[in-house]
Amino acid sequence: MRLGPAVVCDGFAEGCPWRVQTHVHDDHMADFERSKGLQDLVMSPETYALLVDERDVDLEYRSNLHRLKRGEKRVLEDASQLLLLPSNHMLGACQTAVELSNGRRLGYSGDFGWPLDQVIQVDELVVDATYGSPASVRKYTQAEAEACLFVLVCERVRQGPVHIRAHRGTMERVLTVLAGGIDVPVLASRRLIGEVEVYRRFGFAAADLIALDSNEGESALRQRSYVRLYSKGDGRGNEPVGGTSIACSAFMSGRDGHNDPLTMYSDSSYCVALSNHADFEETLAYVKATGAKRVVTDNTRRHGRELALAITDRIPGVHATPSTNKPGPRWT
Repeated sequence: MRLGPAVVCDGFAEGCPWRVQTHVHDDHMADFERSKGLQDLVMSPETYALLVDERDVDLEYRSNLHRLKRGEKRVLEDASQLLLLPSNHMLGACQTAVELSNGRRLGYSGDFGWPLDQVIQVDELVVDATYGSPASVRKYTQAEAEACLFVLVCERVRQGPVHIRAHRGTMERVLTVLAGGIDVPVLASRRLIGEVEVYRRFGFAAADLIALDSNEGESALRQRSYVRLYSKGDGRGNEPVGGTSIACSAFMSGRDGHNDPLTMYSDSSYCVALSNHADFEETLAYVKATGAKRVVTDNTRRHGRELALAITDRIPGVHATPSTNKPGPRWT
């Protein structure tokens, strides 16, 4: 997503000197290795730490990776100003605003949750449309979804081991829920434990994790009384099969449309919706809060056209169009 002549978000653009990395989810990491060699990259300190932990040791020694703190502006060579604000999506995720030298303000929401403490103030906006359909309205709160997971784990762990799978970002919320008090060992790979240490450095509250291959972890596996976590890059390993499987989805799901976060597939298989995306009504609220008068809806996940029509119809004075995608809209 290109904002003006100098900045592209979450991708590579030929001749564009700066890339903003809004967060570390794989679908936003396109051409990162190419960018690493040809562009200056800007990101939050948290995103930088996660990338250093995950990717390779050369990142922390590169002079073209720049950490930009919340609310701090960076003046670029063309006199435009770059600003990052948190987006409530995962650790380090950010909204992006670019003010051009002529005063024109362009913004990209990135993936975001709602509500937000601070919202970028822009004239023109590219907004995420993951839940751009009017049918995508949650009837439960995020707190209710987390409570649902906690109760489910507490109930099922009495029957045997519980296996929880979640992607990055969603796993952060799982760790917070488990920190509320689960009376059995919580097991994880050393890879995930290392990642969680990054979260802790930035003040993130998380359950204490035990390495699978430690003496304590192996003892818990034998006794079959534990919670086992799986995230990006984790295979099942050699632990015994059985117990309860819980998938924590980053998207809306539920046994009753969007009215309930829990789906039960069997008495030992469940899904809990811990979505980190704003729903339809929340997305409209975000657009209003930015003050943008021209909006491009990101059509990557299909609902850009529906969202564009809704924005134009429901927010006075705002005109919205869906992106044509790959490449995204360019404003110069």
